Amino acid sequence: MSEIKKTEKLGVKSSKHLAAGALGGFISSTTLQPLDLLKTRCQQSQRDSLPKMVRRIILHEGGVFSLWKGTLPSILRSTTGSSCYFYFLNWLRHFAPQSKNIASSHIQNLWMGGFARAAVGFAFMPVTVIKVRYESNLYSYTTIYSSIRDIWKKEGISGFFRGFGVTALRDAPHAGLYVYFYELSKQNLHKLFDRFSPSSSVQGTVPHRNIVNVMSGLISGATATAITNPFDMLKTRVQLEPHIYKNFLHSAKLVYANEGFRGFLDGFFLRVLRKSISSTITWSVYEWALHRKVIK
Repeated sequence: MSEIKKTEKLGVKSSKHLAAGALGGFISSTTLQPLDLLKTRCQQSQRDSLPKMVRRIILHEGGVFSLWKGTLPSILRSTTGSSCYFYFLNWLRHFAPQSKNIASSHIQNLWMGGFARAAVGFAFMPVTVIKVRYESNLYSYTTIYSSIRDIWKKEGISGFFRGFGVTALRDAPHAGLYVYFYELSKQNLHKLFDRFSPSSSVQGTVPHRNIVNVMSGLISGATATAITNPFDMLKTRVQLEPHIYKNFLHSAKLVYANEGFRGFLDGFFLRVLRKSISSTITWSVYEWALHRKVIK
């Protein structure tokens, strides 16, 4: 049984899931924003090497702190998004019929993680569009308000939901696969630790639990991110240049025709690096906050 489900049996309030998720999202978004910005730049059809890109941003866009451009929209999306995601995931787990079959339980983690992320992703789509365009150098947005005003004026309400289809194709499978591999990794790592542990009681200790959570987060984050990277690249293209990349299928055909299969791997390394670390931080902080009772 997952540690999250254990906390449910102990009567963890829903508000704690909201607060713990927000804390994890805040820490991951603020610390890893430079990787997110560089990933966005890589995916907007730029062919500069990573060192050259970093150097140009620092020299021509306002110094080192320009790597944190778009941090505010990222914080708004990550804190509120993670908060709502963990709340909704906890709600689904609480009311869904609990399967005693291990295989069925893993499948349940897969669909609940995906469904929760797709629902929350739709609600926060406007913030995601603003964040991506704010990070890009294709737009001269100086404030969040100016970006909102420009999108509304030129594209209307639909502009704030640009790329939702491909975003859902990225986020739902990623979240579902992440929860699936996360719980599976925790289960297997606990068994592995117990096999080599001199004491059968080690599994309940805080250091053991934290190590397992971090390792599970890295494994599941890297795996889920690698599988869904093409959808992330297409999502970025659709949101940045909707006049060129009309929709998911059109974008996929265009990228393949102009750039070949390699085009779908744009930003692959940066995204795998960022998402695996980000997911690890978010989930580890979330579970730590619940177990340490730092949130009243």
